[in-house]
Amino acid sequence: MKRIFLISAFLSSCLLANSEISTNYTYKDYENSKTKTQGKTLDYRFLHNFENSQITVNYEDSLTKREKEITKAKLTSLEVEKLSMKYLYNISDVLSFKTSFINIEDNLAPTDNGKIYGLGLSKSIDNSNEIKVDTYLSDYDDFNVNQYDLTFVKKFKFNDINFMGQTGVKYIDINGSEYGNYTLKDNYYTSYFLNLNANYNGFIIGLGFMNGDRLFAVQEDGLKVEHHALEQSKTYILSLGKKFKDIDIISRYIYSNSNELPENRSDVKSQFVSLDLNYKFNL
Repeated sequence: MKRIFLISAFLSSCLLANSEISTNYTYKDYENSKTKTQGKTLDYRFLHNFENSQITVNYEDSLTKREKEITKAKLTSLEVEKLSMKYLYNISDVLSFKTSFINIEDNLAPTDNGKIYGLGLSKSIDNSNEIKVDTYLSDYDDFNVNQYDLTFVKKFKFNDINFMGQTGVKYIDINGSEYGNYTLKDNYYTSYFLNLNANYNGFIIGLGFMNGDRLFAVQEDGLKVEHHALEQSKTYILSLGKKFKDIDIISRYIYSNSNELPENRSDVKSQFVSLDLNYKFNL
């Protein structure tokens, strides 16, 4: 699947103008996890702009090493592949519609072969303010998850610095209680998030914060999902980068606290460090 995606994305990008292709490498480190130690994720993303619409395709390939806590004996590594797609259509200058899809392949988790479907609307109030409403249905073998996002976007300028802020809430409703041999105890989760990005002559800095418990949450506008029974609470994000004419280089640091529910392990700390390279085909 990865080879087909890469070849298709490369050929499409070479043949079509108004396209972007990017790759992201993420190193993952876990502390106090029952079995996880470290891992890596590779993302390959293709984006193309049509006259009134946009399509994005993302392929994710991740590997997480595992071992027994006391003896340090090696366990089967966690291997995950995800293919996600998003289609955005501009109904008018101020209104747009979005649909998205994710397919999950996991060698260990009960959520293997899960499918996530998304719908969303975005309304520009004026040149500086926007409101977004998104809903996602995650279809797993033993349960379903409904997620509802409400996001407010504000753009403003101070001297020569362009800012964009986002704030909003996520509400998650889990229909079902069986995650493999583990019984889910909570079905409703609410969290809020706040992001602020600044751009000065192409230099980028971003700060992000998420607070409130969440489980099986869909992220990144429907292109990413946490499909394991990992109850996340606080998450902090720092981004630094530089935008050139055709190339963007962005580094990112993410720190999270979470609880591994089936393992009954609380206060699991994870640190992710990533590098993203993006190339624009503006022919």
